[in-house]
Amino acid sequence: MEKVVETTDGRFHVRMSGEGDVTFVLDHGMMSCHHQWGWLSRRLAKIGRVFEYTRLGYGRSSRGRTKRLFVNQADELQRLLSFLEMSGPFVFVGHSLGAYIALEMSLRYEDETKLTVLLDPSHPDVDAHLPDWYERMQEIWNGFLYLLTHVRPIAWIVPDQIGARLFSELPLEERIPFWHALSRPSHWRGTLDEWRTVEENNALIDSKTSSVKTPVLVLSAGEWAGGLPEHWIKARLGEHIQEAHRSFAKSMPNGQFEVMEGLNHYTIAGFSDEGARSVSYAIERKLFFSKDESTSDE
Repeated sequence: MEKVVETTDGRFHVRMSGEGDVTFVLDHGMMSCHHQWGWLSRRLAKIGRVFEYTRLGYGRSSRGRTKRLFVNQADELQRLLSFLEMSGPFVFVGHSLGAYIALEMSLRYEDETKLTVLLDPSHPDVDAHLPDWYERMQEIWNGFLYLLTHVRPIAWIVPDQIGARLFSELPLEERIPFWHALSRPSHWRGTLDEWRTVEENNALIDSKTSSVKTPVLVLSAGEWAGGLPEHWIKARLGEHIQEAHRSFAKSMPNGQFEVMEGLNHYTIAGFSDEGARSVSYAIERKLFFSKDESTSDE
């Protein structure tokens, strides 16, 4: 079931599917929306309930009314889950920047959280390996897309079937809705709102990790996918990012780390059926078959 709901915080685009004893709550990365989960949400719906939503500021959701700190976004998600009467036990899944929100939610629902899954997550040590010019280039590009969609909406110029080709890796029924979401001027304004809080969010996450008592699975992409060739940005960048993710897992009492070979930053989070199969298997293995595992370097 997919719908738009109005809450005291704003308008949220949400989708619910599946049945089972656990509820997977999926939090997308920066510049994206819930349609990114494509293949992965379909896999998870076979083993539990799945709740997907588009954060305030993106797609068909309205603009956030507070500073885009992940603690404020967790406030909004917590109220949204309550409004929709969503119940646990929960598995919070966060991709990229959404990982911060997933961790914060596991702190707030500690007794109801069975597992937290961080997919190629953001982290201060990851950003430390990215040159300032590369991050600045990304921000400028986002600003250009906002201007382009605002002055001359892309959706009016580019036919849906052509725009949908940008997302050919996703299930067919996700492609045009994703294109419509990304062609909205409000979507790129939301991205810029989140860019302005990156440094503050990075500083804040370090104060949280030692308090996370629930099991956490950190899955790091085995391949680079950052728009430019890896060696143009930094030698052995992918290895440095994986090491940052390994340290992220070790900073949490019940953290576990694993590299997902053959997957990149996007295919690890729903842009590939094969990738979704690998990720869902890793989640099932941790959720149903492992007991009291400590940090590992698989």
